[in-house]
Amino acid sequence: MRSLRLKSQRWRWHQTPPPTSEPLHSWLTERQSLTDRLRSICEEFRVVVRQSRFEKVCPDETLLLVGHRHQRATALVREVSLVCDGRPLVFGHSILLTRKSGLLAQSFKQMGDRSLGSMLFARPDIRRGALSFKRMDRQHALYAKSVAAFGEEPPPFFWARRSVFTLQSERVCVTEVFSSKLAAVSA
Repeated sequence: MRSLRLKSQRWRWHQTPPPTSEPLHSWLTERQSLTDRLRSICEEFRVVVRQSRFEKVCPDETLLLVGHRHQRATALVREVSLVCDGRPLVFGHSILLTRKSGLLAQSFKQMGDRSLGSMLFARPDIRRGALSFKRMDRQHALYAKSVAAFGEEPPPFFWARRSVFTLQSERVCVTEVFSSKLAAVSA
């Protein structure tokens, strides 16, 4: 069972993006600000903060941020729903291994109901790593949180993407899970 669970946690890196026939393909592979793109299709856009607190993070997130999986790291975790015209369309899960004096840590703690993307894409000194993708099923730790965020009947899977943003020695891992309703809204 352990090997099955670890296998379900794996992400596909940019060399193997979702098929172009996937209705959410252009959203998953978008390199610019997802917040800006959502605002362009909404009359009313808002960010709903679901939680912002310190907690232990998933082993695959620890691996991305610290380079090993031996112990689960404690990080500042911020979870939000990106809501377009009253419909939650993206669930955002961001983690930051914080140094209290770091620029990202300071910004992260003062975000309130602003989107993380509005800060990350406004600073030219922040670098974005490669995108990775996942068909996130019930075995993934973020699946149940995504169902709750979208308030919809649980599908067999959600498409998700992940990348790491870096500013000096600080790194923030951003995972975005997409509601299947996004394809209909943006068509």
